[in-house]
Amino acid sequence: MADTLPPVINHAKLNDLGVRLFGVFSNYESDRRMIEERWLRNLRQVRKIYDPEVLAMIPADRSKAYPGITQWMVRGTIARLMQMLWPQTEDNYGVNASPMPDLSKDQLQQVLDKLVAEKGGDPATVQLTDEEIEKAIVEFAKGKAERMMLKVKDDLAEMDFITLARKIVKSAVTYNVGLAEGPLHRKVPARKWQKNMYTGKYEAIEIEKLKPLFEFCPVWEYYPDMTAVSIDKQDGEFRRRIMIRSDIEELAARPDFMADRINQYLADHVGGNYRARWWESVIKGEAKSAQATVSQKESRKFEVLSYWGGVTGHDLRAGGIDIPDADLGKTFIGDAWMLDSTVIKLKLYPFDSRIKRYHPFVFEDDDLSIFGNGQCDVLRDSQMGVGECSRALLDNMSVIGPMAEVNEDLLSPGQDLSIRKHKTWRREGDGQMANVPAVRNINIESHITELIAAINLFMGFAEKESGLPPPSVGDMSGGGSEALRTSKNASMFLGAAALPIRDTVRNYDSFTISYISALVAWNAKYDPNPSRDGDHDIIARGSTSLIAKEVLSQALNEFRASVTPDEVPHLKTRAMLKARMKVNDLPVDELMEDEDKAEQIVQQNAQIQQAAVEAQGKLVEAQVEEVLANAFKRAAEARKADASIGVDVFQTIIEGLAAGSKAQADQLKVAADHVKAGAAVTAANKPTGGAK
Repeated sequence: MADTLPPVINHAKLNDLGVRLFGVFSNYESDRRMIEERWLRNLRQVRKIYDPEVLAMIPADRSKAYPGITQWMVRGTIARLMQMLWPQTEDNYGVNASPMPDLSKDQLQQVLDKLVAEKGGDPATVQLTDEEIEKAIVEFAKGKAERMMLKVKDDLAEMDFITLARKIVKSAVTYNVGLAEGPLHRKVPARKWQKNMYTGKYEAIEIEKLKPLFEFCPVWEYYPDMTAVSIDKQDGEFRRRIMIRSDIEELAARPDFMADRINQYLADHVGGNYRARWWESVIKGEAKSAQATVSQKESRKFEVLSYWGGVTGHDLRAGGIDIPDADLGKTFIGDAWMLDSTVIKLKLYPFDSRIKRYHPFVFEDDDLSIFGNGQCDVLRDSQMGVGECSRALLDNMSVIGPMAEVNEDLLSPGQDLSIRKHKTWRREGDGQMANVPAVRNINIESHITELIAAINLFMGFAEKESGLPPPSVGDMSGGGSEALRTSKNASMFLGAAALPIRDTVRNYDSFTISYISALVAWNAKYDPNPSRDGDHDIIARGSTSLIAKEVLSQALNEFRASVTPDEVPHLKTRAMLKARMKVNDLPVDELMEDEDKAEQIVQQNAQIQQAAVEAQGKLVEAQVEEVLANAFKRAAEARKADASIGVDVFQTIIEGLAAGSKAQADQLKVAADHVKAGAAVTAANKPTGGAK
């Protein structure tokens, strides 16, 4: 809804909105307390730090060893997921045309006009069937989807999304959920050219262009609606950002923020409004924290709350947004920013409710929490078991060794009581006391074997609970030598090992569809282009990476070998070649020749083969003529020498020679026909439209 007049802000009602939203945030913050305690346990588990209640039960003189089983599993899970979710040879997402695309009136007219033009007749007399029109619509939509796919791929490459994706995966594995926020805007300088209408010369000009941007949202900054039945069914979501004063001043310079309200707040809060939350103090106070020794003096930082969720038409009008009277009671999706309860920005969300602002990747769904479960929760008991047994083992080892009980009353005075090799003890006492040893050995039993067995038992539990056996997280010693003897067997083994996390991969596919859909919607609104905007379907391919590539490669090769010549024209041979290269991890873009150039090479080869066959045919004809000439000559000589040779015998010899020469010529003709047929098949397999 475009504003035709300068926005009129109702500060009193805007203040009421700020107080109401700040109260909602306070409720969200208190509701999140249990989740924060869970996150702290997970963080300590990865950092190999015992929880305070566990540490309090360990005596000061006992071992405090913490084997990093969780840390190893978390790192391996992150690496494994990134390998599966971001393959090197293909994209893990796709932008496809809808099976039955909906075109705008202008787009449909373009399709109809093109069909009529291809018919080459009078538009008033050309007849088009419904099948022809539907097929043309699908081809039209496919071309737009392919160009949108290229734009999305370029956007993600520019923002280095794969680095952002790794942060999200790491957060999901550690804290059960990873979050991306966006797409946001960023302005970049751009160049373009235009023709001067007065001078007729082309001129270079500089402009500012909007680019999409996704941000990683740490879970500690995210405050969800904990009363929601699922993470995508919330009334609203908050994010708490910590900024310095210059950051706030930069917000005041932006046109989408309320500069006067920001400046007034800065004047009233010279020292900032940041206050450390309880979990921040705990994290900073941990023994292995880099901030453990940092002075905890008051900071001049600011905390800004951003809200994305439902607001009424009355609220939006209070912020200066033009809302019709009939819609004042309706709920809209709004984007509000606040300093405490002071609203400094209020905008109508530019997309419909299906396009989310926050895109979550939940590691494992859980009916008891919208954040689900992660590896740390799953491994916690096994990690504690390994830690307990390891401490007991070290404590047991520390007391195994030479010990002695010494009765000083029976020893001669002034002796050194230390135990060493070949030491002689001088003792006193007589009578019954002489039978009592002054130095007696004390034996402490070793339980190392039993404790190692217990550690291995808990390690086995951890491997099963994590869903990833040792080879899938980098430890090749636990997968069996026979299974890993060949690359094919190894791939099948790892593919089967990845099946337990299929649901995790599907959850990532949901995350992929969410942020790609948002990126497509952003491009359609802020960077529109008629050549790519249309009715698109977003697909995710993460789950397909669970199939062993060697198995797929073998299936493709066997299928290709079983295809008969009559079936070859029905196959897209170039697409099959690309599929075979991908499953063998070969760089398709680098190794595959350009399609047009490949077509030229095929045609040239066909022409060369045809020319060779024709040359061979002419050579055979010359040889036939020579044979026939020699035959006539020898037959004439033979008849002259022997007049008894009849004409019929002579004719039979000539016909036999001619028949043999004709058979050879026919074979050459068949070969030439095969060459022509091969060129025709190649032309038939050439994709139409924009497909490559």
